[in-house]
Amino acid sequence: MTSETRNRTKGFTLIELLVVVSIIVIVSAASIPMGLNFVRHYKVMGAAQGVAGQMQSARGQAVKLNTQRGVLLNFNYPAQGDYQWTSLDPNPMTGDWDDPVYPLYAPRNYVEGAAVYGAVPNVGDNTKDPDPANGVMSPHGTPIGLGQDIEFDPGGFNALLFRADGSVRAVTALGPSGAGVLVVNGLTWEMTVRDPNTQLSKLISISRNGRVTIEE
Repeated sequence: MTSETRNRTKGFTLIELLVVVSIIVIVSAASIPMGLNFVRHYKVMGAAQGVAGQMQSARGQAVKLNTQRGVLLNFNYPAQGDYQWTSLDPNPMTGDWDDPVYPLYAPRNYVEGAAVYGAVPNVGDNTKDPDPANGVMSPHGTPIGLGQDIEFDPGGFNALLFRADGSVRAVTALGPSGAGVLVVNGLTWEMTVRDPNTQLSKLISISRNGRVTIEE
C-alpha cells in the first residue's frame, strides 16, 4: 500500500513540464502584440481626450471672461504637437493689447468668413497669466503637448475662436502657430490626432455651438 501511494503522488515528467512551458511561451508571445496595441490605442485616445478637454476649457473661459474679441485656441503652438488658449481681449483699463507680446499688430474683430484673423503671443510671453508688471494683460492657458509620437494631421485652419456666447469659429491665426490642423465638414470642424508610427488615429469634432465629440 505504501509503495502504491508513493507512485500515485509522483511529480510531472520532463515531457509534461516542457509541454506546459511551451504553452506558456506561446500564449505570452501572442499576448505581447495585443498589449502593445492596447497601449498605442490608449496613447492616441488620451491625446484626443486632452484636446477635447482643452476645447471645452477655452469655451468656458470665453463665457466666464465675457470676452470681447474671443479666446483663441491655437494648435501646433507654441511648438509642433502643442496647443494652448489665449485671450484676445485688450487691457480693460487702457484698451491696449499686450504690445510687444503680440507681434506686429493687435487682434481684430472677427469677421464671418475672414481668411485670416487674430494674433498669438510671442513664445516666451504666452505663459504669463496675466503679468501686468511686464505688460501682459491677457490670460493664457498652460501649453499642453499631445504626447510622444502623437501629432496633428494637417488641414485648412490652425485655430479655433471661442466667443462670449459660447459659439465657435475656425480661423487662421497669425504668429508662430505652425501648420493648419482643422478641416470643415458642414457646420462642424474636425481634426485628427495620429501616431505616425502605427497610423492609429482619432477624429475630434466640434460644432459651432461648442459640442465636442470623439469618434469611438
